[in-house]
Amino acid sequence: MLGFWIKKAVSALLLPIPLATLLILAGLWCRRRHPRLGRPLIVAGPALLLFLSSSFGSQWLARPLERKYPLWRDVPVQVVMVLGSGHDSSVSPLPQQRLSDTALARLTEGVRLARRYPQASLVFSGWRDFDPNAHAQVMAEAAVALGVAPERIVTIPDALDTAMEARLLRRRVGAAEVALVTSATHMPRAMRLFRQQGIRAKPAPTDFIGREGAWWRFSASNLLTSERALHEYLGLCWHQLASLWRPASADAT
Repeated sequence: MLGFWIKKAVSALLLPIPLATLLILAGLWCRRRHPRLGRPLIVAGPALLLFLSSSFGSQWLARPLERKYPLWRDVPVQVVMVLGSGHDSSVSPLPQQRLSDTALARLTEGVRLARRYPQASLVFSGWRDFDPNAHAQVMAEAAVALGVAPERIVTIPDALDTAMEARLLRRRVGAAEVALVTSATHMPRAMRLFRQQGIRAKPAPTDFIGREGAWWRFSASNLLTSERALHEYLGLCWHQLASLWRPASADAT
């Protein structure tokens, strides 16, 4: 658990706004002692935000992730696995209205595939974080509200991150064919982690954010796109570093 929180804290500091703030603060600190270093750092902070807020910068980061896997191909599966995202139980008594935009996109694709494969189980994962309700349970309630039979739904409410989602799903389904539903930017990391566990995962990407736009346009939505993409690159780097010291046999346990 401690490692999970350390990972979250480090990754949070390396996202656009915290990183730009750190660059500016470092530049101000260095300005008197090392002016040749301080001035570039002060400029680098706003320049970074400007680049990541542009259509060019955000798409340059997001599109390679989203183009890694194609849209869902019609292959038979026994399990539809919808990875967790976020929700806020204080927003509404209706479960589908508690979900974040990302979670709602994943839910929609998961329900669509559940209807396409009526014999498949529909699995939701995600812990409660600081909310009174586990994310997996809120997603399950939303799926039932959209017409999915409750007996088809399985929840994994104690999964903290993607790696844990993969481990816990493997214990439940073994070698079953799995349709893996998650955001397109998240899919490369998710597929790597699930296949590392020996799960026969088939990509079902959704929630595409790499949209066409004039390269010179700047917006908060572009900055959010960049933040989500950077989060995934950091996750891929973390996985690569972790694999260097973790025994290969431990990945399959």
